[in-house]
Amino acid sequence: MEYEGYLTKQEVLERIENAFPFVERPSEDDLYVYDESDRMRKIISSGISKFREPELPYEGVIVLYDEFSTISQKAVSWLLPSMLRIIIKERDLSENLHWFLPSYFEHLDLNSPDSAYNFSWLSRQQLSALNCLFEYMSEKYDESTGYAQEKLREIEQKI
Repeated sequence: MEYEGYLTKQEVLERIENAFPFVERPSEDDLYVYDESDRMRKIISSGISKFREPELPYEGVIVLYDEFSTISQKAVSWLLPSMLRIIIKERDLSENLHWFLPSYFEHLDLNSPDSAYNFSWLSRQQLSALNCLFEYMSEKYDESTGYAQEKLREIEQKI
């Protein structure tokens, strides 16, 4: 992945929208890595049960964004398109999403197929769009995203 130079907010948004179309909500069982008796699953499930559309509203993103130990890779593929748009459009009232996003990649786990931290499903186009978003976030929020970007390159080498 090459450095593409500074992109405007609109250019980054266009890349995100092209690379991350909304996907259908996974089945209830496919959202989690634990069975229905798990306490956290029950809590999360009650918080997102009303969200059935491919585009997850902000309230749904807030329920899921810090539950990566409980949600599955399929849940992340549903979450990311909405979360990325919320970040780039600056609609995050919690001001946490831009901080959490790089940390997901810092915990990369390509060996556990169902892990939320297994991002092996990302395409080159998606990796490039994320890299552009990380560059933008680094400039906008003065946050270090370098390690997460290294992890994107690690994923790219495996595909």
